[in-house]
Amino acid sequence: MLAIRQKLQTLKESGELNGEGADRSENLHRLFMYPAMMVPTAQHAVIKAVADCLPVGAWAMDPFMGSGTSLMSCMEFGFNVYGQDINPFAVMLSKAKVKKYDIHQLKAVCKVVLDKISKDEDTTVAVTFRNIDKWFNHDIQIDLSKIRRAIQTVDSQLIRYFLWVIMSEVIRTGSNDRTSTFKLHRRSEEDIQKRDVNIIKEFTILVNRGIDDVALYWDKLAKETELNEEFHNVEADIRWGDTKELIERDTRFDLLVSSPPYGDNHTTVTYGQTSYLPLQWIDPRDLSCPYDYVKTTQEIDRLSLGGQTKKKEIMAAIATLYAKTPALKSFVDSVPADEKDKYYKTLSFIADFDQSLEKIVASMKDDAFYIWTIGNRFVGNREIPNDKVLIELMESREIELFERAERQILNKKQSKRNNYSKTMEKEHILIFHKSV
Repeated sequence: MLAIRQKLQTLKESGELNGEGADRSENLHRLFMYPAMMVPTAQHAVIKAVADCLPVGAWAMDPFMGSGTSLMSCMEFGFNVYGQDINPFAVMLSKAKVKKYDIHQLKAVCKVVLDKISKDEDTTVAVTFRNIDKWFNHDIQIDLSKIRRAIQTVDSQLIRYFLWVIMSEVIRTGSNDRTSTFKLHRRSEEDIQKRDVNIIKEFTILVNRGIDDVALYWDKLAKETELNEEFHNVEADIRWGDTKELIERDTRFDLLVSSPPYGDNHTTVTYGQTSYLPLQWIDPRDLSCPYDYVKTTQEIDRLSLGGQTKKKEIMAAIATLYAKTPALKSFVDSVPADEKDKYYKTLSFIADFDQSLEKIVASMKDDAFYIWTIGNRFVGNREIPNDKVLIELMESREIELFERAERQILNKKQSKRNNYSKTMEKEHILIFHKSV
């Protein structure tokens, strides 16, 4: 344990947690620009500090996996990985990034798909949904339909995942939605008229770039295989799951590496809204999810942590929650009575997160390590002490803070125009371990 502390201390002093001097040549993370992605170099560095204390064939988990960044970092150490997320698009994206491809097959299939797209003269629009003309010009609808039809002919589901994700990135940049925030906001009419978007050309470029990125990542893991036998059979299990209700895999995990949302998705990062337009075009047969995820633009965010303000339930359970986290009580007590209503979403989020922790801790081994990355967001110009709340919620389960570090938010992929993100200049990396 002393060795881990020494490694972490060296890490704090090096600037590596801030992403300084990071090698950007390995770019599978750019397959789709998912909101607020974790920083790979920071995650890799912290995992490296605890890796020697974990057994060969260890299982790592991320119960809020998002784009799968933490899982990819864990795989680099030969760990088996399990991830789940309530967002069906995140599930597809993570599968596309952590599942192993036959690169020769991937190249051959993509070549056929691109050829089919170039020869498709059908002008039929393949999907219909409310406000489609608001979000997509008609010529772009036609080109996306050609891409969609070609992807549907692919036999390999994994390669379809890869292609759906590439198509989604083209949708993200080619739709009439502004990319300056992660909420759905239509560009101005003037901006739309000035744009010159070639969807099929961009899709072709990103497919070829994506193939190179996949090959580079798996070559990197293959080099590790030459030195470590345990890399031969690394397993990656990705599933849809609502962590408030259940960890979907019946396994006891050795390591948790995760960054939970910093608050409800409606007022922080709207992961669901970011996914809404791509999900309209992806064949639903490739998405396994038990609810209508495109019912509204906010459906995914509504079902995420804190997405529903449950005032009566919160008030009934508030004493129990305050007993676990005095820092939360102290914060709420400091809010003037006429402003407390602003913070019911905050309380709903923390109550949901506490419920999730119950499921998470029950799935971990007694001597497991937990690596949480969390930031303190602002509501009504007041800083929510998420770091203190998390520490107290963990300690209420007899899992103690082992070490902590801070990183400056320099390279994290998040909207510069999100009001809450502007005020958040650093994140807290909190490492927990239960002494047994």
